[in-house]
Amino acid sequence: MVWISDTQNAINFIENNILEDIGVDDVAKHVHSSTDYFQKIFNIVTGLSISEYIRNRRLTLAGEEVKNTQIKVIDISLKFMYDTPDSFTKAFTRFHGITPMAARASNSGLKHFYPLTIDIYIRGGFNMERRIIPNIPEVNYDGNEVDYVFNLLTSIFNGAGDKVELAELAVYSGMANRFVWIPGNWSRGCECLGSIDETPYEDIVRLLKTFGWESRCMKVLRDNFGKPLNMDNEQIRKDFVDSINRGFPIMSLTTENHRFNAVIGYENNGSTIVCKEGVDGPDYEKLSETVSRDDWEDTVSDYILLKEKNETAPERTRVLELLKLIVCRARRVDKVNGKMNVGFAAWDEYLHMVEHEDLSDLSTEKLNNIFGQYCDGLCQIWGRNGGLPYYRLLADRFTEWKVELDIAINALEECSKYGGFIWSQGFGFEGEELEKFRSKEGRKLLADEGRRAKQRDMEAIEQFERILRKEGM
Repeated sequence: MVWISDTQNAINFIENNILEDIGVDDVAKHVHSSTDYFQKIFNIVTGLSISEYIRNRRLTLAGEEVKNTQIKVIDISLKFMYDTPDSFTKAFTRFHGITPMAARASNSGLKHFYPLTIDIYIRGGFNMERRIIPNIPEVNYDGNEVDYVFNLLTSIFNGAGDKVELAELAVYSGMANRFVWIPGNWSRGCECLGSIDETPYEDIVRLLKTFGWESRCMKVLRDNFGKPLNMDNEQIRKDFVDSINRGFPIMSLTTENHRFNAVIGYENNGSTIVCKEGVDGPDYEKLSETVSRDDWEDTVSDYILLKEKNETAPERTRVLELLKLIVCRARRVDKVNGKMNVGFAAWDEYLHMVEHEDLSDLSTEKLNNIFGQYCDGLCQIWGRNGGLPYYRLLADRFTEWKVELDIAINALEECSKYGGFIWSQGFGFEGEELEKFRSKEGRKLLADEGRRAKQRDMEAIEQFERILRKEGM
């Protein structure tokens, strides 16, 4: 109850000072709490960060002034604590889906986030009633899709009451040791968890079973008009509402966004869902937000429901099965689903394309897009970093493997540095930095360094194989 009263006290303070230059530190100080601690409390109770709440309220009030007054936009932006009209316009557009000037000229309504009042349920916000699962950690997103998957899965597991560390999930999900690439094709999505699946949800189901979770995987089949064929919207909504009521977040994909999101609550009997997810902001800005989505049943393509938690196999057994999987994928020479290389074969294809693809006649826009897809590959390599803390724990727990694991850890750490090598060499998304990527000399530099990174990746796999041979596997 102290959490509830402190959160309501904080909300009252925000509402009374919404036009003042207040931030997270001021709110925490008002309730006599440390900033880090109270940010966690506020998020647990409301499903929002303090900054999100302040931003939502200010943009709601700013929208009312844009629609109902003739005050200049520059004056409104300053009133609601935005440094420049440009930053205000970007935030306003992201929130309301329309620019301030277009909103003033339009007859359509704007989005409203009402002040929250806390009771057994949380009423207010975008709708009048919310049901939120508490204890959902924040989901970090900075543009690296592999790190985003680690963070999202950790958030989902912890929200379901399974206290699993980020590094452990990075390893068991496979994301900390994988490389996937489509031969001859610059393609986004290779870094996503599901890209390596040969059967629906294969890696997610394997991960859930590893940690003892029974699950139900649902794929919504649709006709050409988007109408569900194998279930109706009522069933989809019931699945989500029932899961939230049981305290289990839902892993969801939508047809409009290839990223996973965590559905952590609903509003008005499920007509709106509340998600934690990574989003793309303006000017390549990467954000992690708690988002409310209306008409969501029309966009869901698949979702995974947690059912119940059972006992897990001993850690030693789980680790050996995992190492077998990692080695098998690294050494695989045929293609996943007939089109996608994995492991060392993916490394070879990726580096060959980097060095030998003719980019001389491409437009700047097309070149920029290919550069971004090359960086998607680097996200996978950088992902080796995510599992290192867990491998270090295993080296301490299983001393009979310590020599091999220490060598593998060092190799993976060196390999992961290739993920950041490009930025240290003066490559970038614009101007001369992008033109350097167009040049054969620049891309040979990247390919040569990539081959050294691949060699370190192979060293790690060789150590995993030594452990398996020790165990007679």
